[in-house]
Amino acid sequence: MRSKLTKKLRSSISFRIALLFSLTFSVALVLAFTVSYFEMDFSLAKSSRELISAKHRETAAILIAKDVRGLKDFLSDETNRARNAPFFIRVLNPSGETVYFKPSVQEERFDFDPIFRKVESLDRHTGWNSLNAIDDEDEFGFLTEKAGERYYLQIGRSNEDYREILERMVDVFLLTGGLFILAGTALGFWYARRSLKPLRALLATIKTIEKGDLSKRVEIDGPQDELHDLGDTFNRMIGRIETLVRVMRESLDNVAHDIRTPLTRIRVVAEDALTSDNPTPLKEALQDCAENAADVSALVDQLLSISEAEAGAMRLKRTECKVATLIAEVVEIYEFVAEDKSIKITVNCEPNLTWVLDRKRIKQAIANLLENAIKYSNANSTTEISAHVVGDTIQLSVLDQGIGVPESDISRIWDRLYRVDKARTTQGLGLGLSIVRSIALAHGGLARARRTDPGMVFTIELPRADEVIHA
Repeated sequence: MRSKLTKKLRSSISFRIALLFSLTFSVALVLAFTVSYFEMDFSLAKSSRELISAKHRETAAILIAKDVRGLKDFLSDETNRARNAPFFIRVLNPSGETVYFKPSVQEERFDFDPIFRKVESLDRHTGWNSLNAIDDEDEFGFLTEKAGERYYLQIGRSNEDYREILERMVDVFLLTGGLFILAGTALGFWYARRSLKPLRALLATIKTIEKGDLSKRVEIDGPQDELHDLGDTFNRMIGRIETLVRVMRESLDNVAHDIRTPLTRIRVVAEDALTSDNPTPLKEALQDCAENAADVSALVDQLLSISEAEAGAMRLKRTECKVATLIAEVVEIYEFVAEDKSIKITVNCEPNLTWVLDRKRIKQAIANLLENAIKYSNANSTTEISAHVVGDTIQLSVLDQGIGVPESDISRIWDRLYRVDKARTTQGLGLGLSIVRSIALAHGGLARARRTDPGMVFTIELPRADEVIHA
């Protein structure tokens, strides 16, 4: 049980973040204390030396002015005795012999024998020196300098006072530092849990979605940070997936509906031919089967072309084309269909306008747009095909005066197999506009649609390609 709990904690991001926060906080705290400790040690040691130096100057002045007798009288005074009790004061003659000595109150904790040994040349031993305590870490620092022409003066003092300060500082740190580390660890764990709350909500939502409920969304609250953006992005992604799944289901229904008819006709014609004893209708049956199979094949080819374009794998054969000639060829094909509905087709394009593009693909795209314009336009209306250059792009537009597309459906008309006509009263597979967009994307361009009054205008926008590319 304990091993499972330990394993769960180790695998928890909150635990790892809290642990990292605690370690970082602890190291930072120790480093801060270490720096403060050594800075305090340096400052106190410096202050102690300054105090000894000041006492040395004061004592030397008295010694020079009043000689040893005057110094003894000064130190024997009740007020001066208490003030100078912590100091070791020793006066030596040039031969290294002690002339006067006043002990320090801490002298029993130090071995002063090395100091009292006779030194041949005092000039070589002037300056700062120190003694270690017998059973402690304290030091006894003393300064030896010449006082006038007749004496050498030693002033010393134990660092016990500031060592006690440092020891108390360590004790306080161990107590408060431990409490701070515990509090920091708890605070880090709480903050990690709170910060990762959106991730836990995201995980719970993913588990719900995994069971098949695509309507579930992450509840987003709190500050506008990266986790908020992650939840928002996830919600938009799931919304798009939900839309794609819905479109896919609708597409499958549409494909099934559109394929069922030719397949049923193929089966019926084939069964009739197989049960017939007359060989004459067999050729007609085979012809019907071939035509219906061609319809199914065309549907599959169109779907594959769209998939290739969306994957960036559509092969293009770009050549420099006269745009007016290309449009005229498309108009020639649909002119008779338009006349049957009393629809007039007009062309607005400069005769000498040329552009580098895949002639076959663009011709197919314009044909799809023109076919839709004729199919959904009212009788006695006009359909206009235009081409003009804007900056580094060419815009090929088809403007009709038909029934138009509702604003709510404009964003979806480019989806494969999507049809605004839900009742399917008009013929078609719902692939025409998807193919148009795919061809535009393959050229590095885009396809747009907007409502007019009346009708619609569909535009293919293609960027300039200076080089002729053969693929």
